Amino acid sequence: MNSTPQFEHESFARRHRGGMLLERHGIDLYPHPFLGFTLAPGLRSDMLNTDDAGFRLSDSPYGTVDSASWLASGGGGILLGNSVALALAASSDSTTVASYLAGLTGVRQLNLGLCAAVSLQELVAAVPFLEKASTVVIIGGGPDFVNLVGSLTPDNLYGTVSYERTFDDLTQVPLFDLAVLAAGKTVPDLDAVRRPRTTTPAWDLAQVRERMAVAAARRLRDLRVLAKAVPAGARVLLCLQPLASTRTRDITPEERARYDFDAPVFGILHSAIEENWKAYADVLAAGCAELGVSFLDLAADRFVGDSFADTVHLTDAGNRQGAELIQAALGGGGGTAAVPPPRVAAEPAPVVAAAPVADAAPAGADDDRTAQLAAVVTEILELEPGQLTPDGDFINDYGADSMLVIDILARIEVDMGVRIPDADIPKMTSLAAVVALVEENANETEAVA
Repeated sequence: MNSTPQFEHESFARRHRGGMLLERHGIDLYPHPFLGFTLAPGLRSDMLNTDDAGFRLSDSPYGTVDSASWLASGGGGILLGNSVALALAASSDSTTVASYLAGLTGVRQLNLGLCAAVSLQELVAAVPFLEKASTVVIIGGGPDFVNLVGSLTPDNLYGTVSYERTFDDLTQVPLFDLAVLAAGKTVPDLDAVRRPRTTTPAWDLAQVRERMAVAAARRLRDLRVLAKAVPAGARVLLCLQPLASTRTRDITPEERARYDFDAPVFGILHSAIEENWKAYADVLAAGCAELGVSFLDLAADRFVGDSFADTVHLTDAGNRQGAELIQAALGGGGGTAAVPPPRVAAEPAPVVAAAPVADAAPAGADDDRTAQLAAVVTEILELEPGQLTPDGDFINDYGADSMLVIDILARIEVDMGVRIPDADIPKMTSLAAVVALVEENANETEAVA
């Protein structure tokens, strides 16, 4: 099956001016000499606002963050990626991953997300800011894979870009003639100067896995350059964006009412991409390990509740959960800002009759530390006084979910300065287990500090 002529993802996007979310909010894309295209600089709306460079504004404990103020204030965190990082489906600038992450860490987060960006475009966007970065988080990977699978020119020196056919149309006409056309004038003998199209041989879907490996290799190539360019001590985290469908997570009624998650958003290529997504994640994880870069698979089934606006874009609740997962993957580090209040559980936690915590503290546990941890757990799980017991299971007895456990981990880092490794998160099943983990890691944290 020759998939190239039937690559519906771009033709759909072009009909909808770059995608349904952009069209829905009256937003368009504009050419950018270095980045390919960006949102309009200086855009103002109730939902989405951009700075003078076309980057989305974000919130922080110190006020609004744009590229100029971020540099002037000495830098901080950087968020790179495509429209998932940009948070195109967020209801406001304050409900993006960058804004939630700033609230969790107390560090300004500069949102450099670009619509449909590939890794090379992300790298270009980051270059003016890297020397002042304390962390660099990348949420992406989809366009690298999708574009290369459907590319007309897979062997292009710089790789493929989103809306390749649109750019291919533009490259047929000399630059200054394009300017004349843009001014509403005509170009005499335009056909005489129009560059002929290049043709490429057809290919079939059997090559998807091969092209996926090439896409991963190109992303890791650019990640290697980025990791070498950041200041000493700066953390780099690559997050593979989620891909939500009825086959990758349990779609909630709210999500179903909003979007058809069985729709093949990538056209004829959709099923092939979905089937190889986990293999793609595994290749990226192995590559990051070799580079010494952290990796986080933001798999769709890690999100709970009404988290997805469509197959790839997150709702406000999804953006918050993504920020929590990222903050945990970074080691819970950050500044002094208070952790945002925990989400309300879907159902009230069941009351479990048991002895009060103070009367049943684990043998040898420090009373003050146990009491402090009990207070944190009680607050985050929204329990009644005396309801928490040392061995009560967070999930089975109190109705918690993995995101609330990550909230507990984050609060321990902020309030107590104790870092619990991400690998130990599954062990955080009860108060007694948390006390044991804190005691186990307290001395190690102090030694590292």
